[in-house]
Amino acid sequence: MARGGINKALVKQAREALIGKGQNPSIDAVRVALGNTGSKSTIHRYLRELEEENATVLDNQARLSQPIQELVGQLALRLKEEAQAAIEEDKKHYDLKISTLMAKIEEQQGMITRASKQAASQDEALRSALTHIENHKENEETLKASLAKAAQSNAKLQAMLEEKQNHIHSLEEKHQHNREAMAHYRQSVKEQREQDQRQQEQYTQQLHAEIRTLNQVVSLKQADITQLNKDNGRLAAERVTAQKTEREREAAYLKAQSLLDTQLSKCQTLEGQLAQLRTHTHTQSIEIKKLKETVTPLQAWKEDKQIHLAKLEAEVAVKTQIVEQLISERGEKDQPPSAHPTSQKADTQKTNNST
Repeated sequence: MARGGINKALVKQAREALIGKGQNPSIDAVRVALGNTGSKSTIHRYLRELEEENATVLDNQARLSQPIQELVGQLALRLKEEAQAAIEEDKKHYDLKISTLMAKIEEQQGMITRASKQAASQDEALRSALTHIENHKENEETLKASLAKAAQSNAKLQAMLEEKQNHIHSLEEKHQHNREAMAHYRQSVKEQREQDQRQQEQYTQQLHAEIRTLNQVVSLKQADITQLNKDNGRLAAERVTAQKTEREREAAYLKAQSLLDTQLSKCQTLEGQLAQLRTHTHTQSIEIKKLKETVTPLQAWKEDKQIHLAKLEAEVAVKTQIVEQLISERGEKDQPPSAHPTSQKADTQKTNNST
């Protein structure tokens, strides 16, 4: 069985090309002309059939006159040229459509790739923003706890004015508790600074200023504990200092709240952009699906054209055979009995070679 793409017409075309170049149309030469495709047995069978057909045609043509032979050759050449022109035109039209569609598909795929990369980048930015917001929420809770502790400290300071000895003991406990809270707060600030040092430089500076203020308050409290029995007036001054510290903490809380609102607004903007990008990606996917649906009818059209071309080739072969048969029959009727077949056959061969 012949391999895919190898048929008698291709073998005939390769054989004629080799003869036109003055080369011997051997099996290997024909196979090389066909691009090293097809089995040698198949090529040999086609060459043998072509040689038998040529021998039959030459025997029939030997009985024909030169004008009739020329007419047959012109008809066959004209049929072949018209069929080849139709084939070339359909092939060019199909190739143009296929190249246009493939260019559109490649362009859409490139756009989808870029959109996917942009979506991934937006998702990463969104996750980073959410992480940043969570860190700010933790800082907010820490500030609220510090404000609550400061309010509790003020209440204890007021109670110490009524009972000195009990208040001194309460201040000692509060001092120890503040030290533990301060150590925890310093550790939290240190971790936050390591995670987001570049973006939170200004915020970190504010936290350092607050730490220095708290250290000053602790120093004042320590001095107040040692001098509380001697001078009750120091309690009022320490109370004023504590109120000032509370106002500073409230200001820091308001700044942190404003920064948190800004980050939330940015996050909402990023979510809106991500939704638009996903909508655009979905639209591009629908367009690519439509293009693929368009390619399927074109492939069916190509198969129909190939069938049509095969029919044209078969029709040309049938018409050529009919013309040759008619000419053969007509030549047999018109041939005189005294004609010399050998001489006429030689003249016909010479005419065919010149043609």
